[in-house]
Amino acid sequence: MDLYIQMAVGASTNAAIYALIALSLVLVYRGSGVVNFGVGYIAAFGGIFFSNFGAGGWPALVTSLAVGGLLGMAAYLLSVRIGERSGASTTFLAMATLGFGLVLEYFAGKFWAKEGFSPKPLWRGSEHVGGVTISHERILTVIAAAVCFLIVLAILEKSMIGWAMEAVAYRRSTAASYGVNTVGVTLVVWLLAGVIATLAGSLLAPVTSISREVALPLAIQGFAAAVVGGLGSVSGAVLGAIVVSVVQALVVQYISTSYASAFAFILLFVVLALKPQGIMGGRRQVRHT
Repeated sequence: MDLYIQMAVGASTNAAIYALIALSLVLVYRGSGVVNFGVGYIAAFGGIFFSNFGAGGWPALVTSLAVGGLLGMAAYLLSVRIGERSGASTTFLAMATLGFGLVLEYFAGKFWAKEGFSPKPLWRGSEHVGGVTISHERILTVIAAAVCFLIVLAILEKSMIGWAMEAVAYRRSTAASYGVNTVGVTLVVWLLAGVIATLAGSLLAPVTSISREVALPLAIQGFAAAVVGGLGSVSGAVLGAIVVSVVQALVVQYISTSYASAFAFILLFVVLALKPQGIMGGRRQVRHT
């Protein structure tokens, strides 16, 4: 029983992190029609910044989230906006976001050492369930992901900014003709996406550690979660993260840790082959006009 509890704890923590990355991807995709392949690098940079800023703790988290929001807007202005104005395809824009992420990784290497960073936990202490010790930091990670999901859902479904985001994503020219500031709305989308990605990296750092090397695995797992759940679906991002984390936990426990990342690709391939719209996708189509 302790083994299953331990697997559940690890899977739930991973699911929370992957869900945040997937939510960041879904926000950008719904708001601008672009897949942000630089999301993992923003998460890693934000987590490293959080680990090295001041004495750590909640003030450092708030500051790192602000930095993440600025990075999100910079990713749009420097890698997407310029391409949009020149008529670049969404494929090119997606690759440009990856280029922005690689630039971030380069500067992270200039500012900080390559080794992983493990800041002090935001919530000290632990709970005991059976023979398993569950740190409060892991509980906080799951709670933060759940709260973030509810906030994003409320913004998209219940607020004027959410409706404006939907209008801009569906047809930008029509939204502009109705007086919507399309650039401003898109900047808000990327700002929120940057904050969420940075939250993922900042929550990951005290649980395990954070380094530049985790950027690509985070992006892969988050992208797999978003696609499995249905790229464009907020609820699907969370469901996809749960599926990916459970599969990963089973592979690590019963096969080998070496194949954990490989099975994310296999799961992604199976979903794309059998249900390309994802588990909860199929109803939303994003246009980039």
